[in-house]
Parts: sequence; structure tokens; C-alpha cells
Amino acid sequence: MAFGWVVAGTVGQFLLAYMMFMLVVFAFSAVGSTHRISPFDSSVLDSAMYSVPASCIVSAIVVIVLYRMGAGKLAYLWYTAPLVLFSGYLVYIRLFIEPDSNL
Repeated sequence: MAFGWVVAGTVGQFLLAYMMFMLVVFAFSAVGSTHRISPFDSSVLDSAMYSVPASCIVSAIVVIVLYRMGAGKLAYLWYTAPLVLFSGYLVYIRLFIEPDSNL
């Protein structure tokens, strides 16, 4: 692992955290106006507002720790964890929240 790539990836993860927060907020707003949301669905979507950006920060910290421990190039795969979590968020919206029939 190269120090420059770790720094660039960490900066990218912090910027991605801001973007993911905005994507989750706007997606939640769109889903709230076009779908019938149960209290459980609301709690899942609310928790995604915090967990998706937090996963960016956690993955950056994990890569920094792995760099300091002398890990190999596969440690960079931790940078994909927020994308996997956000994909799960989108799949949950698509599969488990039913559209409102009044629209």
C-alpha cells in the first residue's frame, strides 16, 4: 500500500460521506412522498441517514489502520463498503416498500 493512495482514498471517503448523506436524504424524501411507509420502514430509512455516511468514515479509518499494520493491496477493498451499504439501502427501498396506490 502506498501512503499517497491511502491519503487520496481517505479524502475521497470523506467527500463521499457528504455525497452519500445528500443521496440518502433526497431518496428518503422522494420515497416518503410516493410510497406508503410503515413505522419500521421509516426507522430503517432514518438509520440509513446516519449509517451510510458513517460507513465512509469507518472504512477510511480501517484502511489507515491496515496501512499502519503493513497490509497489502487488498485492504483497499474496504473503500467499497459504503457503496455496498448504499446498494443495500436502494434494494430495501425497491423490494420492501410498496408504492402508494393513490398516485
